Amino acid sequence: MFDHDGVLVDSLAVFTTAFAAACGAHGHAEIAGPAQVVALFDDNVYDSMAALGMARQVIRAIIDDTAGALAVSPDLHPFPGVPELLAGLAACCDVVVITSNAAGVVRDFMARERLAGHVSDVLGVEIDVSKVRKIATVMARYPGQRRYFYVGDTRGDMLEGAQAGATPLGAGWGWHGAAALTAAGAAFVAATPAELLAFVVDGLAVNG
Repeated sequence: MFDHDGVLVDSLAVFTTAFAAACGAHGHAEIAGPAQVVALFDDNVYDSMAALGMARQVIRAIIDDTAGALAVSPDLHPFPGVPELLAGLAACCDVVVITSNAAGVVRDFMARERLAGHVSDVLGVEIDVSKVRKIATVMARYPGQRRYFYVGDTRGDMLEGAQAGATPLGAGWGWHGAAALTAAGAAFVAATPAELLAFVVDGLAVNG
C-alpha cells in the first residue's frame, strides 16, 4: 500500500502552492506557504485542518480546489525509480494507493504516466478521510499475511499506518525526510525507490 503525493509523484511545489492558495481563498491565510502546508501532515491532514477551526464545508472546498489545480498541472511527474518500483511490485503482488487526495486525480496521473497497469486500486478521500480505516479495509481483503506494508512520506502516514496495524515504511525522498519518519515509528526508511523495492520484496518472501 502506498501514499501518492511525495511518494509516487513529485508534487510538493504544485500541491503546496495550490493548497495555500485555496486556504487563503477560503479565509485561512495563516496557511501561507510550503512549511505551513507540510506541517498539517504531521497527523491526518483533515484532523489538522479541523484543529485549526476549519468547518467541514471549508475543508471540502479547499481539498476540491487543490484537486482541481493538480488535475490540470503539467508539472507532476513520478519520482525517478518509481515506475520500476511499481512494475517490480506488481509482478509479485497487488499494489494499492491509499491517499488523502482525490482518487480521480491519482488515476488520471497514473494513466498519463502509463503506471495504471501496476496499480490494483486507489482509495481516495471520497471513500474516507481516515487512512487508518482505508488501510484496514485493504488489509481485510488479504487475510493471513504476517505483515502489511504501508509506504508514506509524512509523520502522519507513519502514525496512521501503525494505528491500522500495518508496518509503516518511509519514503525518505518525500515531504518530511528520514529523521522525522524514523521518529514517527517507521520500521524502515528507504533512501531510494530501488532500496524500497528490495526491502519489500524480501519482506514479501518472508510473508510466504
